[in-house]
Amino acid sequence: MNEAPMSTEPTDQSPLVSVIIPCYNHAAFLQQAIDSIDRQTYAPIEIVVVDDGSVDHTNEVASQNQHVRYVYQHNQGLSAARNTGYRASQGHFLVFLDADDVLYPHAIAYNLAQLLARPDAAFVSGGHEGVDQQLNVLWTTQRVVTDHHYRHFLMGNYIGMHATVMYRRWVFDTYLFDSSLRACEDYQLYLAVSAQHPVLHHTNILTGYRQHGTNMSSDSLLMMTVSLSVLQQHEVLLRDEADRQAYKQGVTFWQKLYCQQMYLQLTSPSLVLNPDRRAGYVQKLRQNEPVLFMRYQLFRYVPVKSFLKRMLPRPLIKWLKQAKK
Repeated sequence: MNEAPMSTEPTDQSPLVSVIIPCYNHAAFLQQAIDSIDRQTYAPIEIVVVDDGSVDHTNEVASQNQHVRYVYQHNQGLSAARNTGYRASQGHFLVFLDADDVLYPHAIAYNLAQLLARPDAAFVSGGHEGVDQQLNVLWTTQRVVTDHHYRHFLMGNYIGMHATVMYRRWVFDTYLFDSSLRACEDYQLYLAVSAQHPVLHHTNILTGYRQHGTNMSSDSLLMMTVSLSVLQQHEVLLRDEADRQAYKQGVTFWQKLYCQQMYLQLTSPSLVLNPDRRAGYVQKLRQNEPVLFMRYQLFRYVPVKSFLKRMLPRPLIKWLKQAKK
């Protein structure tokens, strides 16, 4: 395992933390993200907003906050925006907050305490809540991982939300977000860093992960392809049988996760898929999840209502209609 670079953290235990907000056409949410940083129980903090070529009023929102450093770049994607934010920042510790999400008030103080207590750790991550557009809680994610972090990343991305992560600055002297990836750039970084350095995780809830109702329309085929590609880069790095088993579990996990999402999208009455995406989904189900493929075929071709009318006894159908009333 590579040794971490010598620490340059201040001795007064109040190091500068940089919160980097990449923003692409999320001006409607940006002020809430900034406000959530301003409400932190820890100081000092700097805020860097990277406008990734937005065509909305992102510039105006950022400019209303005089303490925010605003950086504009032509649209290059999320990874490039995060890398730009790192280069524009000055903090000894870094947090990347998407413009539509929020930090809870104790988030920075809690994560910083964990890293100050473990000078060898490259980053720390925690739990999060899924929230709706009004920040009402939809679910809570608290995964317990106390050791063998690289092995757990081989099995899947246990972090789930990037804003729960606080990095030491020296991480980015060696690693950057891969701007060639269209997704999973955070997962790629977790794997690369944890393969070489100690990392930490806890279950304290730190952030709100806003849901827009667009999850069902995401390209699950792309997500499965990229996540498997990122994972497969580590096949040559596996160190022992436990790693190899974790890797196999990870391949199965990503296939099942995104095949289930494909099935849900294929059978959603409110979602219209273009023909190419639909065909790609069906092909992946047939290759990887034959049971889901057969369920989809039944859903597509069998007239369920008429089938039930033929198969169920008339008294039961009558009772079901009355119960529905």
